[in-house]
Amino acid sequence: MQFKSSLKSLLFTGSLLATTFIFSSCDKVTEEQLKQLEELRREESSLKDQISETNSEISKLKSELSGVNSQLDKCNKDKQFVEDKLKSWPNVWPDWTPGTEGKLIEKK
Repeated sequence: MQFKSSLKSLLFTGSLLATTFIFSSCDKVTEEQLKQLEELRREESSLKDQISETNSEISKLKSELSGVNSQLDKCNKDKQFVEDKLKSWPNVWPDWTPGTEGKLIEKK
C-alpha cells in the first residue's frame, strides 16, 4: 500500500517538474517580434482602409450603372415606339390626311 502512495507521489512530483520545465522553457517576445507585430497591425489598418474605399467605389459605380440602365430602358422604349410606327407606315397617324399641312381640320 505504501508502495502505491509513494509511486503516486513520485508521479505527481515528476509531472509537476515536467510542467514547470515546459513553461519555463518558453521564449519571451523579442523586440524584433514586437516591431513585426506593429508593422502587421499597420498593414492591417491600411488594408481595412483600402477595403472601405473599394466598397464606397463599388456603391458609386452601382449607382452610375443604375443611371445608365435607366437611360438604356428609355432608349429601348423609344426604339420600340419608332419600330411600331414603321410597321404601320404610311398610315402611322390615321387622323392625318396628306395635303392638310397648315390647315385646321375641324372634327365632326
